[in-house]
Amino acid sequence: MSRFPLRPITAVGDAHGDYYGFAAVLIHAGLMDAELNWTGGKTVLIQMGDILDRGSDALQIDALLDVLQSAARKAGGDIVRLVGNHELEILRKNYFITSLPYAHIEPFRAKLLKGILSGKWHAACGARGFLFTHAGVCDDLYAVFKQETASAKMTEAKTALYINKIFKEAVRDNIYRHAIFNVSKVRGGSDGFGGIFWEDLTSLLASHENVPLRQIVGHTSTAEITFSDSGKIVDIDTGMKRVFEGGFEYLKIKNKKDVEIIKIAG
Repeated sequence: MSRFPLRPITAVGDAHGDYYGFAAVLIHAGLMDAELNWTGGKTVLIQMGDILDRGSDALQIDALLDVLQSAARKAGGDIVRLVGNHELEILRKNYFITSLPYAHIEPFRAKLLKGILSGKWHAACGARGFLFTHAGVCDDLYAVFKQETASAKMTEAKTALYINKIFKEAVRDNIYRHAIFNVSKVRGGSDGFGGIFWEDLTSLLASHENVPLRQIVGHTSTAEITFSDSGKIVDIDTGMKRVFEGGFEYLKIKNKKDVEIIKIAG
């Protein structure tokens, strides 16, 4: 079963430390007012991960999402916070890609661990006939899922549930060996294919016809929201700073066939 039946969904890509850009998007989308109050009612916001690095205000974004998530849930809405590769590497104590001040890294990691185990952060979400992950499920990873579950076919919702089960167990045990954590050679790793945090868009597009899932991803920055030729892959990481450099885009989703790209004019 898909999550959030009948509730409007807004999906926003990687924030990367740009607090003011991210806030501008939420206000434009009608999810927050200028006083930082949740105004989205029963809307569900799905944020694709990577609130960290590049920009300098990741901790402000994190604090804002904490407040808004609580308020949204009280109003009958929700905020789904996905973990991106920048959060993942902090979980794994690989601090080489983070620009967080050193004194803030371990406190953020502790908060992230607690948030994942308590259900405030996720690795995947299945909603409106789409699978939402930071970087996507390629054909090799989908084959792993089918073998492990002995399932001939997995829906978007079932795949999300299975990914979140694997992820939560890995975080609890501090063991990140499953293929969802792979870093492929294309992204500088040693694995034959990428996992849901590190997969490259080019590789995902090359294999997606063999995966019977419709997916919305971030991770690989593009100039505008990009649909694959088949419409099965949607990349919404358009670079948060485009809010001030000529426009930023986000998605409003009612169902598989009713997906609207919203552009903020620069």
